[in-house]
Amino acid sequence: MNTKTLSCLGVLATVIALTTAPRAHAQEVPQRGEERPSPQTSPTPPTTPVPRSFQDLDRNADGAISKDEAAVDPPLAQVFGTLDQDADGRLTSEEYAVHARPDNP
Repeated sequence: MNTKTLSCLGVLATVIALTTAPRAHAQEVPQRGEERPSPQTSPTPPTTPVPRSFQDLDRNADGAISKDEAAVDPPLAQVFGTLDQDADGRLTSEEYAVHARPDNP
């Protein structure tokens, strides 16, 4: 190969390298005294826990939620005694419905 061919190959290799290299310089670095703009994020609304369905909590499908079954839902476990109107240690679907109402604080 002659010198002219080698020179052309060198230029071609440089062009390819420059066009395929990652563009690390694409992000501008803020100058002294300038602030970097913060990424725009939308605020996340506060979440209120959604009560689980009666069927999800009634793991053994006996038609009632026991204290053990209610333990997986801490807010429910906390009010279990209040909801258990007949004090039988189990919540019927009617007793649980009071807890699952959307207007229940």
